[in-house]
Amino acid sequence: MKPDPLLRQIARWCVSLRLDEVPDEVVRVAKIALTDYVAVTIAGSEMPVATKLQQFAMQRAPQGNCSVLGTEQKTSMAYACYANGAASHALDFDDVSWATIGHPTVTVAPVAFAAAEEKQLGGDGILLAYIAGVEAQHQIAKWVMPKLSEQGWHTTPVIGVFGATVAAGVLLDLDETTLTNALAIAASSASGVRGNFGSQTKAMHAGLAAFNGVNAVELAMLGVTGQPDVIEAADGFAQCFTGITSLDDAEITLGQRWDLLENGLVFKQYPCCSGSHPAIDCWDALLIERERGGIPLKTEEIEYIQVGASLLGPRELVCNHPHNAIEAKFSMQYALASRLIHGAVGLTEFTGEAVNDPQVQALIPKIRMRVDPELEKLGFVGTAPVKIRVYLANGETLSIENDLARGNPEKPLSQAEIENKFNACVLPRVGEHKCQEWLGALTHFETVIFAELKHLLNS
Repeated sequence: MKPDPLLRQIARWCVSLRLDEVPDEVVRVAKIALTDYVAVTIAGSEMPVATKLQQFAMQRAPQGNCSVLGTEQKTSMAYACYANGAASHALDFDDVSWATIGHPTVTVAPVAFAAAEEKQLGGDGILLAYIAGVEAQHQIAKWVMPKLSEQGWHTTPVIGVFGATVAAGVLLDLDETTLTNALAIAASSASGVRGNFGSQTKAMHAGLAAFNGVNAVELAMLGVTGQPDVIEAADGFAQCFTGITSLDDAEITLGQRWDLLENGLVFKQYPCCSGSHPAIDCWDALLIERERGGIPLKTEEIEYIQVGASLLGPRELVCNHPHNAIEAKFSMQYALASRLIHGAVGLTEFTGEAVNDPQVQALIPKIRMRVDPELEKLGFVGTAPVKIRVYLANGETLSIENDLARGNPEKPLSQAEIENKFNACVLPRVGEHKCQEWLGALTHFETVIFAELKHLLNS
């Protein structure tokens, strides 16, 4: 017997999932992800792209039940998702998954929060919608990655629109058929190209995917249909986005294998593209080692720095000589220069003033990035392994390398580091008391009722 279309199988699993069926470790990872999401969204809500999307939301939907985090605004579910999704990705401080070489939470969590607020649900509903959404979108990613990324698509919105659709569908209580239609509609809403990296549109991609996911669900609820085999069909999602012409071997492993366990999530230490993070880690370690040894490295000693990256490096770190904060987030050169000259690569280092510091601008041309022949053999990997050679004016060469950044499941951040990041993002915006209220609630989010959630969102 021919198996059911892939989207129908995904929808069937999603609508039947219950939180008590989810492994405890998956719930634990999800709670960290939602904690990280709240942090980066509140912090990102002041970024220019976020304030523009907030203005856009209020122009289009000035009334509604759903909160725009970091503000006192209320708008419709779809436009809250648009604004919050953009804010959560604006700092490029949000989590990463190697399943997509993208950012899973910023397309799914905005929908889970907005739909829960719309339906007056608590933290358990948000967790369920988030887990279902991420697992579903990463199931699709298994069939089309890495070819999807190799074609130049920004995987965050292209895959994330499916997770957003599932999150909305779960909390709006769709049945299997309606969610299947919604996912099929979402397939025709998927978009986002990597050519917009280094601009405000990159952050907007996350909000757009969340927005489109909600729209897909609301359209399906009105009776709009889609083809349930649109992923695997001729001229369908897989073929059009990747060139893959057959998914006959595609398997549905939802509930048998959990991507949040197997791949996990990467939680960032630095508010910039993850492609530079392994380099920042080993560069930081070298500079600390030399400082402790009484031989701190000085800019005037450096002849040039050669950075050997993997294949993806030059395709996502596209700003070789940045002149503003957004460009700097996609610059290997700025990341290394900032750590040496400013002493850190944190929130305060991504400003126009910091980027255009004369010392930074003088060092940047001395930092050269290319694909390393050995790392090229690894293929199109997202983990961003790196080899760095520092050539000094006295003839000495310093060599460092790193295969994986801290914050990966194999090199996890400590609970204290997670909380420190949350405090750094949230406390300046809302104050100590509200910051700790949020942090406390998120640690036991499955027990938070709607009244508590409403208090957090509205006070």
